[in-house]
Amino acid sequence: MSAAADSTGDRADALPRVGRIEFVNCFPLYLHFAEELAARGHRAEIVDGDPARLNRMLIGGEIDVALPSSIEFARHAGELVLLPRVSISSFGAVDSIQLFSMVPRDELHTVAVSQKSATSVVLLKVLCREWGISPRFAPRVGPLADALARFDGLLLIGDEAMHVLRNEVYPYHYDLGEEWRAVTSMPMVYAVCAVRRAFAEQRAAETEAIEASLIASRDRCAARPHDTAAAAALLYDFNERFLFRYFDQLKFGFTDEYRRGLWEFYRRAKAIGELDAVPELELAQPAARP
Repeated sequence: MSAAADSTGDRADALPRVGRIEFVNCFPLYLHFAEELAARGHRAEIVDGDPARLNRMLIGGEIDVALPSSIEFARHAGELVLLPRVSISSFGAVDSIQLFSMVPRDELHTVAVSQKSATSVVLLKVLCREWGISPRFAPRVGPLADALARFDGLLLIGDEAMHVLRNEVYPYHYDLGEEWRAVTSMPMVYAVCAVRRAFAEQRAAETEAIEASLIASRDRCAARPHDTAAAAALLYDFNERFLFRYFDQLKFGFTDEYRRGLWEFYRRAKAIGELDAVPELELAQPAARP
């Protein structure tokens, strides 16, 4: 048994550790999460971070449940199982995953890529193959001005992508959610909700309560979209109108249609050498009922 699995057993009475992505795209999942979890008789320790940090913590056993980027789930599917009703997805434009460019995409030679999300980088590589281009990729380090000076293009995600989009810094931009739909006619799943396998097996009731609370928070936010956008505008540097539109574009479920889109993404990622194999989408098992 791995050290991470051992730590799950050692923490049998400790609060579950739930990762929360700091970007605004997760706001509807977490706005009412703690309240909904308490209503179900449970509590959790919330750990904030960007997607890359939370990916590392989940794989390393430092947290129990998170929304890892979909490509990182695929790379570590043996250690994780999926919660069957939660993802971060879109069917078309998403706004918060953007390729910005100084030149038309057919003329791209160099692209600086975000280090905060592995899925967006792989998605861009998949799309570049479809576009018939082979730019050189390098990690984006330093301020935006450096990337502007050194690279033809820049891949940004999350709040930073939306700020650059709003400020029209680059003459060209390509929404990767929209570009994926143009290529495949399918939804794109950017992040899944995953739980460490040992935790799901040993603490199935808590796992179910965490998933149910995320869903309940999402549903409450969807029922009052203007209030949700107003609440988010108090915490993030976007206005209510912008956030209302943004939340409407995001999809937080994980239906069969979205699972098919995820499988297609994995198939194409494998074809370009980013995955060794297309993983099974193994779901957490429900708790035993008396």
